[in-house]
Amino acid sequence: MRPYYWFNSRLLGCLLLILLLAGCAGSPVNESARLEQQDSLAAVQIKARLLEATELAGSAIDVDLKGDRAVLSGFVETSQQRDRAEAIANEQEQVKTVENNITVK
Repeated sequence: MRPYYWFNSRLLGCLLLILLLAGCAGSPVNESARLEQQDSLAAVQIKARLLEATELAGSAIDVDLKGDRAVLSGFVETSQQRDRAEAIANEQEQVKTVENNITVK
């Protein structure tokens, strides 16, 4: 009977350790909520307009919407491109303000 007691106590200890480690794991990031905010209809429309603009060809610009505020980030080659991207975002009727975090290389 003694070997079974040893095995059962080890098994119980391992299970307890697994449960403790699982409890310490961080909660998963709600990626879908972030993507919904980023890929709302207004954000997609702004991204489409940015892609259509020939003067912004080859630019890496990301658009996030936070309420009625558009947040632009990414990289462009010139300050004129940066200003044009901001103007395109301002043309969207759901956007009241634009936070332009685009970096000029």
